[in-house]
Amino acid sequence: MELHAPESPIHSLKDFAIHIAVVTCGILIALGLEGVREAVHNRTLVRETRENVRFEMTINRDHSVDEVRRVSLYSAQLKSLIADLPTLAQQHPEQINTRLQAIENPQYFFIANSWQSALSTGSLEHMSTEEVNVYGGAAESIKVYTELQKNAVAEEARSKAFFTAHPHLTPDQLADGTERLLLFYNAERELANVGPQMQGQVEQALEAASQ
Repeated sequence: MELHAPESPIHSLKDFAIHIAVVTCGILIALGLEGVREAVHNRTLVRETRENVRFEMTINRDHSVDEVRRVSLYSAQLKSLIADLPTLAQQHPEQINTRLQAIENPQYFFIANSWQSALSTGSLEHMSTEEVNVYGGAAESIKVYTELQKNAVAEEARSKAFFTAHPHLTPDQLADGTERLLLFYNAERELANVGPQMQGQVEQALEAASQ
């Protein structure tokens, strides 16, 4: 914004008042236009954030439905395998690896990039506290679940590697294998406990972003 001196000399108080009025109006108009521009910019940020959240949470919701179902099924299968392990080791050792290989984590990819983007752009400052809390809760639950998912995948890999390397178990190997399966089972149970909570928060975020 620039201020310019009057084009003609000021000879009276009236000329001065007119000049001040013109300058004041110019300043008010400039400030008003700047406010409008800022408001439009903020609304655009908020709209883009909601669109990004809606896109990501739609994917996360679909994956979480499949993930909760998978974890429940595989936890039951692991529990059954652990119970049958002593008998299988003696009578049907080939079935141990067969049943274990059938338990495979598809590693669904859950995303919350929109939350990090919203933090950097400042769009959250122009949303209600309730909406921000919903998005933040979904992002945090996804982060927690992803970490637990990595742990479960690692335990799965260790268990499968052990039983592939030991198709016929000695008593000591049976004890070691049972311990590895228990670690795998416990990792899956952690997913089973956290999964429904993540699913619920993802659905809340999707609903908030769709309004």
